[in-house]
Amino acid sequence: MTSTHERIGRPAINWSAEGAGSGGGEPENVLFPDDVPQQGGAGRADAGEGSRSDDRARPAKTDDENTPDKAGQDGDEAASDEADRVPEDGKYTLAMPDGIAVDEELLDALGPDFRELGLTNSEAQKLADRFIAIQSARADARGKVWGETISKWADDAKADAEIGGRKWDGTVRDSRRFVNTMGTPALREYLEASGGGNHPELIRIFAKAGALIREDDPATGGAGGTGRPVDPAHVLFPNDAPKG
Repeated sequence: MTSTHERIGRPAINWSAEGAGSGGGEPENVLFPDDVPQQGGAGRADAGEGSRSDDRARPAKTDDENTPDKAGQDGDEAASDEADRVPEDGKYTLAMPDGIAVDEELLDALGPDFRELGLTNSEAQKLADRFIAIQSARADARGKVWGETISKWADDAKADAEIGGRKWDGTVRDSRRFVNTMGTPALREYLEASGGGNHPELIRIFAKAGALIREDDPATGGAGGTGRPVDPAHVLFPNDAPKG
């Protein structure tokens, strides 16, 4: 069921969160750490430096440029009047933050109710801003909890008696072998996007399956393998005798 927030507008929420033991930022991707997307902090810093250099390079304004623009002032006054007016037709104009698009259908449906309540456009804007702030804070909180959950899965897997500790490096190698050999790019993408690749039970089964296809003469389909074709049923159920 779509939430009211999603129907009004979907924010570009950064779901990276400070995970437990992760030092902040994106939760650790234990199977494919090189696939974690990079944050755009450097780009934002460069943009900020560029804007400062632009300011320094901007020439001083002439007297004509410093003269107030009456047409601009009239426009600002008109905009102010519009904001303080109750739209007679119930058509409200709301400005959304970056990453959030107005749901025009919902706004058209609520407009008559806003008008009946006597809300000016600026008052409707204030309600929208407050609603978005509350929903964004909730989304950030959910993202933080989920990031901590994913990081805890990784910590639990590394500490697991069967697959962690001294066995961890081999566990990761076997798990990668299985995902890369028997899986698809879509599976790997899902594991990375969902954080499921950090779950101890998924790592456990991937490692067991990867160990089954680790042979001196790897079957066709393995990494660099040139031997006999592998029977998928035998990989999953190696103790079952073949029929016939």
